[in-house]
Amino acid sequence: MPTLAIEIADAALDAAVGDALVASSPGIALLDPAGITVGAAAAASTRLKPLLVMDRFWSGLSTQPLARALPEARTPADLAWLHVRQLHAQAGADADADAVILAVPSSWREAELGLVAGIARAAGLPLGGIVDSAVAGCAGREAGYRVLHLDVDLHQSTLVALEGEQTLVRREVGVATRVGLRALMGAWAQVVGESMVRRTRFDPLHQAASEQALHDALPGWLESVAATGRTEAALDFGGRRFAVELHRDECTLAAEAWYTQLADLVATTARGEPVTLVMTRRAAMLPGLAERLARAAGSAPVALPAGAAAFGALAHGSTIRSDGALALVTGLPRSCPAARPVQPAGGARATHLVHGGVAHTLEAEPLVIGSDPAAPRMLRLPAQLPGVSRRHCSVLLGAHGAIVRDHSRHGTFVNGQRVNGDAPLAAGDRLRVGSPGVVFELVAVN
Repeated sequence: MPTLAIEIADAALDAAVGDALVASSPGIALLDPAGITVGAAAAASTRLKPLLVMDRFWSGLSTQPLARALPEARTPADLAWLHVRQLHAQAGADADADAVILAVPSSWREAELGLVAGIARAAGLPLGGIVDSAVAGCAGREAGYRVLHLDVDLHQSTLVALEGEQTLVRREVGVATRVGLRALMGAWAQVVGESMVRRTRFDPLHQAASEQALHDALPGWLESVAATGRTEAALDFGGRRFAVELHRDECTLAAEAWYTQLADLVATTARGEPVTLVMTRRAAMLPGLAERLARAAGSAPVALPAGAAAFGALAHGSTIRSDGALALVTGLPRSCPAARPVQPAGGARATHLVHGGVAHTLEAEPLVIGSDPAAPRMLRLPAQLPGVSRRHCSVLLGAHGAIVRDHSRHGTFVNGQRVNGDAPLAAGDRLRVGSPGVVFELVAVN
């Protein structure tokens, strides 16, 4: 039987089996006295019945009483249970699994983890493991030593710093508590509404039905704007069609206050070091955000596909699954390493790296080079050298000889050629870092 993975976020639950995303459900509940609905059906009524909407039961997962409690759901945990059951039913035959792995938000603490384990079991799921969503989404993907994972959820954004040579481990979690999809979507709905009033005299925000139609169409418009720079935002209402053109610049301007907070969070977490910024699909679809954050990260962000954490959990299922007591997994192997380096033909195997007349022995444990390497084996360079990162590159002995592993956005060069990931080294090679640079000689000592 297959394994089912469920990625949990307050914006949506995503379920995956094998290589297919089999179900997705928004994290919204409608607490109607006539009956509680969750997921897409509830999302379709957020503007029609705003006083009955609850969209914080995942971000505020607890057993505290709801302000608007009903017999079927008295706490956020009750709503989460209903949501998990509905998602499981939505997945249908694909959910008939021998084990379920949950990918959970990095900001969760022990209380939420304990609750979600109980909720899954109460919903009849054979819970087999719990993994950090950022770790699951990034492990196995080509990236540098240090990775920043950004998710923009309904009510907050989370930036997770991960790092590691062979194993990608969660190191730091930062939260922008006021930057969420709900606030951003409200601002962009206002942009579209005001544009329609100016150009067509129709105000889509004046009536609940047209406001709901606008919010239903808004994600698709924004994704198109993010991809192409502009799109037609059109609504059919009352037998008429109302259309305006929506541009990336006006979307970015409306979101500037929130984008600035995210850019500051990325820059603060990066601390001037080369990083790979990875964005969830929710974050990547926001117009102008990737371009705004590229400056803070120092390179273009990488966009993850929908359900990336669920698929990552499945790919690493054997590592995550536990037959005993469950524990949150916060580190996973990098299962997509760079191609194994091959020793150059005719070159003797390098045994030492020479700098300033000193020969440093090459070992399996990396010799880390940079202005502030902070490693057990390190070669520290002057901090003022241009083009040298704190943790610039590592030189080590692999199964087939010496290799250099680049960590820097500034670049590491072997015999004048820039390194892409890992590169083999032989005696006689010249390794350069910085600009104009510091040069190291590779030698073989018998």
